[in-house]
Amino acid sequence: MKKLLFLSLLFNNFGFAQSGFIEIEIRDSIRIKPKKFEYHVQISESKFARLDANGVAGTDSTKIKMREKYKELEIFLENKKYKTRPLNNSEFQIHDYAGFWKLGFAVELQNSKELEKLTTELKTLDYISGSIGEIEYGDTELSEKRLFSKILAKAKRKGQMIADLTGQKLGKIIELKEGKDLVENISISYGAAYLSSLQNKNWDVSKNILYGHQWKTVMIKFSAE
Repeated sequence: MKKLLFLSLLFNNFGFAQSGFIEIEIRDSIRIKPKKFEYHVQISESKFARLDANGVAGTDSTKIKMREKYKELEIFLENKKYKTRPLNNSEFQIHDYAGFWKLGFAVELQNSKELEKLTTELKTLDYISGSIGEIEYGDTELSEKRLFSKILAKAKRKGQMIADLTGQKLGKIIELKEGKDLVENISISYGAAYLSSLQNKNWDVSKNILYGHQWKTVMIKFSAE
């Protein structure tokens, strides 16, 4: 009875086995070190938007204050010798309220030490928010090969385990199908700032080094006798 229960749990979590084939689903990841990335430093609108007695935001005063802080931030980053580019300064209108999307700058960085230095310097400014922007990785084909190798090795181990438990002989891979991962935006605290993931590469910090995580889900079907 215990063996039957164990096999049931095994198949529900790892794969499906029947005469002729064993099917395994594997989801795994590898860490990738970016070549460079951008850190988006934006003016936090919530610091300046104030409601009047009628509950309406004072849009003119908000815009003026945010523009003043935008110029102050520009001078601050120039004095620190950072390579920057302006973010899109598009306006939006909701009924009687107007505001801005992404009023700030993208700062180009090479590694986590530069990010730590920047976020430490930005602590003196209480009107900004930060997040990871564009990320540039190295050889993406090489990293994908590493990830597939890891997934296939894990699938083979699990397939062999299921074959042994069901009295079958594991054969060759007869079908491989890549699944679609749901993109989850995960943020982690890093000093006074927050790092946001892009696409399907989540962020991690290990020994003060920033890494990306590339995920894949793959269905592997083995022949079995």
